[in-house]
Amino acid sequence: MNLSVKIIIGLLLGILTGLFFGEYCSFFSYLGDGFIGLLQMTVLPYIIVNIVANLGRMKMSEGRRMVMNGLYVLLLLLGIGVITLLILPFALPSWTASSFFKSSVVAVQEPLNLLDLYIPSNPFYSMANNVVPAVVMFSIFLGVGLANIKEKEVLLKMLDVFGEGLNQINKMVVKLTPYGVFAIAAYNAGTMTIDEIQRLHAYIIIYTVGVLLLGFYWIPLLISSLTDVSPRALFKATRPTLLTIFATAKIIIVLPQLIDDIKRVLRLHYNRNDEMASKTEIMMPLSYPFPNLGTFVIFVFVPFIAWYMGNNFDLEETLTYLGSTLLSSFVAPVTGIPFILDLLKLPQEMFQLFVISSVYTDRIRVVLGTIHLLALTIITVIWTVHGLKPKWSKLIKGTLIGSILTFGSIIGTRYYLSQTLGESHQYESFVEMDFMNEHKPAQIKSIESLYADSLNYYGSNHLDIIKRRGSIRIGYLADHLPFAFRNQQGTLVGFDIEMAHLLAAELNVKAEFYRITQRQMKSLLEEDRLDIVMSGIIVTTDVLDNYAFSKSYINQTLAFMVPDHNRSLFNSRNSIKNLDSLSIGSAHPYFAKKLKNYLPQADIITLNSPREFFKEKHEELDALLLSAEAGSAWTVIYPQFNVAIPRPDVIKVPCAYPLPMMDESWKLFMDTWIELKQKEGTVDALFKYWVEGEGADIKEPRWSIAKDVLHWID
Repeated sequence: MNLSVKIIIGLLLGILTGLFFGEYCSFFSYLGDGFIGLLQMTVLPYIIVNIVANLGRMKMSEGRRMVMNGLYVLLLLLGIGVITLLILPFALPSWTASSFFKSSVVAVQEPLNLLDLYIPSNPFYSMANNVVPAVVMFSIFLGVGLANIKEKEVLLKMLDVFGEGLNQINKMVVKLTPYGVFAIAAYNAGTMTIDEIQRLHAYIIIYTVGVLLLGFYWIPLLISSLTDVSPRALFKATRPTLLTIFATAKIIIVLPQLIDDIKRVLRLHYNRNDEMASKTEIMMPLSYPFPNLGTFVIFVFVPFIAWYMGNNFDLEETLTYLGSTLLSSFVAPVTGIPFILDLLKLPQEMFQLFVISSVYTDRIRVVLGTIHLLALTIITVIWTVHGLKPKWSKLIKGTLIGSILTFGSIIGTRYYLSQTLGESHQYESFVEMDFMNEHKPAQIKSIESLYADSLNYYGSNHLDIIKRRGSIRIGYLADHLPFAFRNQQGTLVGFDIEMAHLLAAELNVKAEFYRITQRQMKSLLEEDRLDIVMSGIIVTTDVLDNYAFSKSYINQTLAFMVPDHNRSLFNSRNSIKNLDSLSIGSAHPYFAKKLKNYLPQADIITLNSPREFFKEKHEELDALLLSAEAGSAWTVIYPQFNVAIPRPDVIKVPCAYPLPMMDESWKLFMDTWIELKQKEGTVDALFKYWVEGEGADIKEPRWSIAKDVLHWID
């Protein structure tokens, strides 16, 4: 039984296992991650050895012309690939999804340094930190340097031995592929939702469309327009090899056969076969380590993930993506794609989707890669030996037909996906969120009831008052997502509401909640009618005379909420200051004043609630100043808006709980309680649950045959 059959069996058994046991297959994720790590282990060293050895053997004085011709052809093919990467995402339909706050988005990082990314000033650092473009560049320079050294054979033979050793390790790992695929398939089939499967098939379809257009139309058109080799003759000579490559998903094992296929094609069309044959034997192995369109175009997975997360690339991100893809495509996608996901701050966990799809996409990837190698070798060899005679009329006619075909394919794919993808259910998941822990529904009372009751315990400190009263009076601000809001059932929930329930449990009293406004906060705390306000309140100096603050429990990040298409305009401080006519809203008076000093050319409008901006009650507003943590939650409800964090400096502000003045014992208690909740991990857990949206991802137990059909599991 060959490996391909074993892989297919492993895939099918994994899917069946996942469907049978459902969520009980979640432990397979560890085995799948381990297999991915083994796959990545030898890729980078093998590519380094391969590039250095191949380039080191070249006699530059003899092969300079062929190398330069090959470089021009490679750039032409990659140029076609760049156009494809720009066009394919247009096949993805409009998707009104958004995402919760992610800490990685606001992490303070050094700005992207293209020199460090591409120039290997310290090759060992680049290797250790998986800086793929720099490693590839180092390998190219080292290989070219060796080509000019006479006594290099000993080193090249050592590299051959080392490369063979890496190849043997890789073969050992490849033998584990059926088991690795089984683990990955079992985990994903047991835990993936229908929504995730539907959106993954969008990536598979657009990549398949790209492979078919490039491999079976555009590249054959290029070959036939520049040489005498017809598409029919090309595919007739290479059909058995292409089928073998599709079955094994490996190009390198059939390189000798590909060389023979090219020789056969050239023999049919050109007389100077001996010279062309010798150059084919050099050009094909030399071309192999360099990017091919199959690997290059599969990086469309990266903009697919951005679309999947509801965050399409702007111009700067697109240029960064294309630039990093150019050199990352030197290596296997299992190495290059995680690097670019990290570079563009996209969630690494989405790489699992790529791995499960690679069972199919790897096979068509190597087919397109093979056609790329055929084109590169054939055109370069013929150009070097015989010269090129472009058939301009055929090229122009074929380009017009191909443009219509490509445009029709993109439109057709977009229409199909728009009909089959359905809609995002993030909004429903968010508004249905409930407490992470078991709590009784919040008891919401009227502010009027505070007046008669609060004077009964006048003169006591608040800790004594709360315990004697048997309840703690908590004020909250409406529309303070995700810290305090009502869910679809009308229950008052949120980060700080759950913290309030935990506080009441700590004091062994009932929690009473009072909806208040920002303006009412001072008088209610000053007159001891409220014990505390818990609603994601940011600490500012202008209110320190009005009420006390507890110790800070989390930080929030200042950001702008903008329509999605304007996100790039607000990602930089300089770009914001260069905007002439600007109108910005703020629901916080303190920051409205600061914003006026920061942007003197802007009109600052104070809002009563962020909802006024999202419902576009002030149509003149270009942006709303809000925190990234709160704003991300609002984008789930209003996905046409996005969070923009001005760079390079990220401004963080502390959150604390307003308390009555002149009550040190109550403040000391709250400071100690907050510190305990931070140290024991409660604050972090609630932050992930409410702010980062883990609570919205809680689903019903996954359907499985064992549980729902056979009833073996309760």
